[in-house]
Amino acid sequence: MTESGQGKKSSMLNYERVKSDAVSAELYTQRRPEKHRFEMRMVEEAFGMLPKDAVATVLDAPCGVGRLSLWLGQQGYQVTAVDLGEAAVNYTKELLSKSNINADVSSQNIFELPYTDNQFDAAVCFRLLHHFDKPADQQALIRELCRVAGSYVVISYFSPYSFTTLRRKLRRALSGKPIKQNPNTLQQVRQMFDACHYSLLGTVKRSGFLHSLQVAVFKAS
Repeated sequence: MTESGQGKKSSMLNYERVKSDAVSAELYTQRRPEKHRFEMRMVEEAFGMLPKDAVATVLDAPCGVGRLSLWLGQQGYQVTAVDLGEAAVNYTKELLSKSNINADVSSQNIFELPYTDNQFDAAVCFRLLHHFDKPADQQALIRELCRVAGSYVVISYFSPYSFTTLRRKLRRALSGKPIKQNPNTLQQVRQMFDACHYSLLGTVKRSGFLHSLQVAVFKAS
């Protein structure tokens, strides 16, 4: 492993929300049903932009506790799911097994994925980019996703132009506590994908100004 690779791996290993223990993974499954439904609708709309006959294999990175992997498998995609947290990986394996979905699920460092270039037809990265405050880390993440995704990348990000983001900034100003969700403009996200020769195909918003979560779909140029 190179020195730069060690630095990237360290960045992920220090990521405090990795679902490395069973309690953390279980708590993450206890999301509000309404919030889960909204987010899955966003994913469904994003994948609706992809040509069905051109996408068969999908990398879910990170998979968390498997909710996207489950949906992808139910849609007929061949799923490969990765996450740094062992508990999250185990939870995903159990969830997919109970649903009779055959998938490759393993613990991997998302900055150094063990896959060949263009191994998948598409990659999805949901609710991760905003956890990195350094542009270099965000660019490294996107570069690795684009490397293994042959044609498409579906990625979520947090918009700075939302009530939720403004509320977080106000809370930081009043309490002094750092913001764990780092927002990006769509232009910033596009520039990072431009550097990897991917162009914007479309976007999905949960709502206009109220919610910060956005999803963007990129296609290899």
